[in-house]
Amino acid sequence: MKRSEINLTRGVPPTDVFPVEDLIACSEAALSRDGSVLLQYSHAGYPPLREWIADWYDVGAERVLTGNSSLEVFAFIVQVFASGGQRAFVESPSYDRSITLLRHNDAAVVGIPLQKDGVDLDLLEQELEKGAPALMYVITDFQNPMGVTTSLEKRQRLAALAREHDFWLVEDAPYRQLRYEGEDVPSLWSLAPEKVLHMSSFSKVLAPGLRLGYVIGPQSVINKLADWAVDSHIGPVLPTQGMVYEYCRRGLLDENIERLKEIYRPRLGAMLTALDKHVPDADWTRPQGGFFVSGHLPNGCDIVDLQARAAEEGLKLSDGRGFFPNPADGQGFLRIPFCSLTPEEIDKGIARLGHLI
Repeated sequence: MKRSEINLTRGVPPTDVFPVEDLIACSEAALSRDGSVLLQYSHAGYPPLREWIADWYDVGAERVLTGNSSLEVFAFIVQVFASGGQRAFVESPSYDRSITLLRHNDAAVVGIPLQKDGVDLDLLEQELEKGAPALMYVITDFQNPMGVTTSLEKRQRLAALAREHDFWLVEDAPYRQLRYEGEDVPSLWSLAPEKVLHMSSFSKVLAPGLRLGYVIGPQSVINKLADWAVDSHIGPVLPTQGMVYEYCRRGLLDENIERLKEIYRPRLGAMLTALDKHVPDADWTRPQGGFFVSGHLPNGCDIVDLQARAAEEGLKLSDGRGFFPNPADGQGFLRIPFCSLTPEEIDKGIARLGHLI
């Protein structure tokens, strides 16, 4: 009898957390109130949503650009600032799609090793001596794939280095609101708003299918990105923006974030317990939020071989090589998402992993 499959690859929310009925009501209300705007072209996004995001961050709406996902927004940033052979620094490991996007735009990608409290600053400074990048892409809170959070001391140093060497810090913060324990650390954007482009989205705190992201930055940069966006897609999808604005206007977002924390917190606990029990010899990260735990496998395990054997046991694993600018560095690396699985599924899946290792 074939074992049921357990998927430990993509970091997606479970479908049963989506507030479907609320979003239906919000969509109807938004279209009824403002349909002539939401169904027409718009170059700058839906103004009420931009204003709501601006109020959330205590900035003017002219410093906010919305797009069809934060990955699209990042594509605009790369195309404006780092295409055509310009150097771009990333954490190593980092979000695989961002690495791929940089390479698709012919950026020269340089990986800075990631430690358990943020990037290795000594190695970063050595790389800066060779030349400043156009930008450095970082995920400072509950990083994908590592799950680690950059310390305040390292954030302060990153901000100082960006000023000193004149490069942009692109802070990707989709998980920042999903802290399950501990205290928030000030964002890079709050430390150096003149050198930081702060990106986030509604994918993890509401629903990924909405494809709605945004960036906050200096007005001059937002204007450049907005002009590029118009030439790229004319304008973002507005009905989604109207729905999300109505959801936020009604005060539902904060409630939803708290509900998600209550669902995800015990799943993270179950994952850490299962890893300690079934795979004690690996060095796993111990995040305080987000979607991922990760680590380097013990006993010289090769991720490609492990993936193949795991598939035969009904266990899907991600290929760790994709998270590294130098793929060979991820030969023994494994990222494990926990939010979409129940505690029971987590224990079963990690027990299978431990057996295979």
